[in-house]
Amino acid sequence: MATPESISKLIQTSGNSFHAKVARWLQANGWHTQISPYYMDQTQDKARELDLVAEKLWPIQDHFGNRFGDVVIRLFVECKFVAAEAVFWFTQKDVPAVQRLVYSTPPFRENNLYTQKHHYLSTSPKVAKLFSSANGKGTENEPFYKALNQALNGTVAMRDQPPNHPDLPTWGGRHRIVTLNYPLVVCSSFDQLFGVDFLADSDPWPISDNFQLEVQYAYFDNAAKARNELFLLDFVDFGKLDQFEADIDKEAKAAAYLATVS
Repeated sequence: MATPESISKLIQTSGNSFHAKVARWLQANGWHTQISPYYMDQTQDKARELDLVAEKLWPIQDHFGNRFGDVVIRLFVECKFVAAEAVFWFTQKDVPAVQRLVYSTPPFRENNLYTQKHHYLSTSPKVAKLFSSANGKGTENEPFYKALNQALNGTVAMRDQPPNHPDLPTWGGRHRIVTLNYPLVVCSSFDQLFGVDFLADSDPWPISDNFQLEVQYAYFDNAAKARNELFLLDFVDFGKLDQFEADIDKEAKAAAYLATVS
């Protein structure tokens, strides 16, 4: 039986199709992927869904090449099909604050060249602070706000869980695990995204490179304690996921080296 045109159109225009496309890319590139995991939103006592959680391992090895641990990069992913034009307002990254954030995450530490390979420090000298979409009607329905909110809430809710990559040893013991958690928004394309300068009048420019959004995020943690943290969210064009992974690869290898000397 021929597929009804309405069904074909529904598949083509559904965000689920892009969700699946991102999951296939991650799996094809060695990421262990959980699809649509649910978590409890502590602020509203509701179960909410995150698009993907993806994990990949980088070995921690001694001087003889023996693996005694793993760096686990864990991504909390929201997939955003960009259906309308959007503008992001950019300013200089708060480098001292970002350095404090990176230094607080072992094995990275201050005054170390390997720490400078962290992608928060080595990429995106400017960060987005605000955004607006042509199809956004109020903050709650703004599509990028929804993506940001889901990625951050999912990260906060699940980052303390142990990694569950199937290639991690199950015997425990002295196998060292370093887990680095990152919220990520993958966009179908940047073709409709534009940037402007927040602190000066400027003409809009087309956004072509992956970038980060800097946000000070107040929330209640799983113990109902008020927290206020700086987060950077990576915004990645689907066509440049390989570039994002290359930046993560440099960082993970640096973390693996630092783990051998800490």
